[in-house]
Amino acid sequence: MLPKSLILLAPLLLCAASFQDALNTAVSATSSQQTAPSSSATPSQSSATSGVKEALSLGAKQAVSLLGKEGGFLNNSAVKIPLPASIKPVATAAEKLGGKSYVDDFVKTMNTAASKSVPKTASILSDTISNMSVEDANAIVKGSNTAATDYFKTKAGAKLLSAIMPIIKESMNESQVMSSYQSLKGFSGGGSATSGISNNAMVGQASSLAKGLGMGDAVPSGDENIEDYIGRKTLDGLFYMIAEKEKTLRSNPMASGSSIIQQVFGK
Repeated sequence: MLPKSLILLAPLLLCAASFQDALNTAVSATSSQQTAPSSSATPSQSSATSGVKEALSLGAKQAVSLLGKEGGFLNNSAVKIPLPASIKPVATAAEKLGGKSYVDDFVKTMNTAASKSVPKTASILSDTISNMSVEDANAIVKGSNTAATDYFKTKAGAKLLSAIMPIIKESMNESQVMSSYQSLKGFSGGGSATSGISNNAMVGQASSLAKGLGMGDAVPSGDENIEDYIGRKTLDGLFYMIAEKEKTLRSNPMASGSSIIQQVFGK
């Protein structure tokens, strides 16, 4: 028969053994968690990429929608394309002699060409977003208020210009303004070399040409290409609108209605 003291200690020994087993299990589990590789980095990088892509997509879609409609450039003072500064004297002369409506017509022609070309940028902007790397996304999140817009400029600027130029040229060719513009260039180049022509006579010729043209802003210098000018200004307007949307999303991500944008830019 077991001693009475051993019988009394048996339950205590069993409890101690059970406690030790539980403690060993807990220590083992904690050790496994500490040594297991953390997977938190991957979701965070994935979230950053998704958030930036969604923000870029929102900005691009809004810009294309607003600028690509009728009057998109013309009726928006922030992006409205002015006449080149190189032909302002001729425009001023035309306006003084009753040719303001022609100047206004030319401004409308340029801005209409820009609006017609903008929808062509949508697919390029979309492809640029799709091809964004994790590194690009992280740099954008940590970058300035227009880092995403700058990404568009760097990655897609040349492609966008190539895409819109044919449409701009087609729009300008459909208008009689371009033939008058070419005449004006010839006049401004020859007139300056003709010392026998009085200022009044030059103003008269400028007015005559401008009335068939509607130009405003200044005498063209050298071989300036009005179509290239419109192309550059079109992209300036597009990037401006995207940048404004990006600033809004960064400053108030809650207003986006997107949980992923809130998660990335709401920190």
